[in-house]
Amino acid sequence: MNQQVTNLTATFKTASAFGAKYVADFPVVSMGGQQFALVTAAVPQTATLGAAQVSGKDSAHAGVMSKVAGRFHLHDDLRRISEAAHSLALLGTAGLNGKFLMPRSGGDQALLNAARAFQTDAPAFSAQLIGLGLDANFVTNLGADITNFEAAISAKGAATGAQAGATGGLEDAAHKAAVALHILKTIVPNVYKNNPQKLAEWATASHVEKHTPVPRAKPAATPAK
Repeated sequence: MNQQVTNLTATFKTASAFGAKYVADFPVVSMGGQQFALVTAAVPQTATLGAAQVSGKDSAHAGVMSKVAGRFHLHDDLRRISEAAHSLALLGTAGLNGKFLMPRSGGDQALLNAARAFQTDAPAFSAQLIGLGLDANFVTNLGADITNFEAAISAKGAATGAQAGATGGLEDAAHKAAVALHILKTIVPNVYKNNPQKLAEWATASHVEKHTPVPRAKPAATPAK
């Protein structure tokens, strides 16, 4: 299981535990309760990845989860840039019409098309966007997440070709859980808007660590004799 997948599945567990702890605030019939249920349902299914790896049959499961994780991070990139661009528009920045709009379709290709458009348009506004709090390397990170998501789609397609039935349920649960987590990041802060302690606890429980590969250190040069 790669680090990106490990981070996402770990967040499913901590978010599920948060929902269980404060279940009285998110009844089963409420929107929040329903989203926590989806996250909780994914926990045992994603746990099968460990067993799959032990048995040496992890490629299809890992491909599914890598795609879900990649989609989660790419969507999060676009959301952050879109929100920052909206703030720039409110500040009167020119040239933003039709740019940095979230995709209307929920499909993978629509997400990739939007991401490439963001990647093309962002450099012209990078200084202003960074000034609003985006990471200084946000354009580079976006490009990396586009590449990772495309690779995950290809890997998942190759792996599930022979095991489509076995992985379909896992993909569905993992995708629904990732979407539910996005929705909960709106619901929970609204429910606890006057409770900073619970807001801080939720921020920790819902955080998905974004793995950035660290380049290998170059071997030290041998001193000339």
